[in-house]
Amino acid sequence: MTGVNIRNIFGHVLNWIYPPACVSCGKPGALICEECLSKLPAVGEHFCTHCGKPLMKNHFCSLCGKSSFRFQSARAPYLYDGPVSAMIKKLKFSGMLSLVPILSQYLTEYWQNLGWEADLIVPVPLSRSRQAQRGFNQSELIARQFAKSTGIPCEGRALMKQKHTREQVGLNADERRQNLIGAFAAEPAFIRNRQILLIDDVMTTGSTFAECSAVLLDAGAKSVNCLSVATTSVNHGKQKMPDA
Repeated sequence: MTGVNIRNIFGHVLNWIYPPACVSCGKPGALICEECLSKLPAVGEHFCTHCGKPLMKNHFCSLCGKSSFRFQSARAPYLYDGPVSAMIKKLKFSGMLSLVPILSQYLTEYWQNLGWEADLIVPVPLSRSRQAQRGFNQSELIARQFAKSTGIPCEGRALMKQKHTREQVGLNADERRQNLIGAFAAEPAFIRNRQILLIDDVMTTGSTFAECSAVLLDAGAKSVNCLSVATTSVNHGKQKMPDA
């Protein structure tokens, strides 16, 4: 019997003795209960075709209006709210790694209807000190699970965060952009002439996707599209930012 099988059996036994509780409402029985699944806050049909932010019908995207994003497009299936927010926070700040397959599945299902093409998946990296402190990079875990489902190769060495930056929590859009200047470096050998799919857990002001995309394109990437599990509303100046 393999170690993987032993771990699976042990996990099933633990779930029988200590049934999981919904990370959003606390109801026992599953990590995300049926009721909360029915409340997943989808972005909806009205969104910016460039950055993917939800918009009122026929409204102009103020985020793209004052930004010069070099990525082709950014998309997310869900808003950073309710059960989705709860799952991402539990993964990032409580180390609940059992949520990775669930969040990755949301991306896989969404990807199947996007019609995009990609040669390589690149996760948004953490600095060495941040990853050592957290013990993992949630975006890379989601990206690698997504890669298994889609068959697209994933390369964590293609993009590195070469300097430790301030926490993004509480910073406005301009501060976030300034905070990330010069923070990333790409390895041309991995990304030259390739169509990159950049993956993160949450898109807020777009500063991280913007900086990473610029670095990848300058290093020779053919194109960059961005995909995250969740995105905040375009009215980001009046809400608290997640750490992404």
